[in-house]
Amino acid sequence: MYIILVYDIYTETKQGRSRLPKIMKKCREYLHHTQKSVFEGEISEAKLLALKKDVENIINKKEDYVVIYIIENINNIYRENIGIDFDPTDNIL
Repeated sequence: MYIILVYDIYTETKQGRSRLPKIMKKCREYLHHTQKSVFEGEISEAKLLALKKDVENIINKKEDYVVIYIIENINNIYRENIGIDFDPTDNIL
């Protein structure tokens, strides 16, 4: 399946500012980083469950916000960019 994950971490506190790099690092383990707080990519159901568990262990559920859009059929998605296009293979050596 293909997912888009978006997060908003409350950074007005020291704890929130420490959670921000943790959530970014964890999302990079599973997905491609497309914008500041946006990640996307192909993922198996098992890895999605692991990602959700990892995210739940990092965020503060009373202050932070994470949304995951699940697209079960990649053939039914159309992606349009305005401006610089994102290519997840750009950083592959």
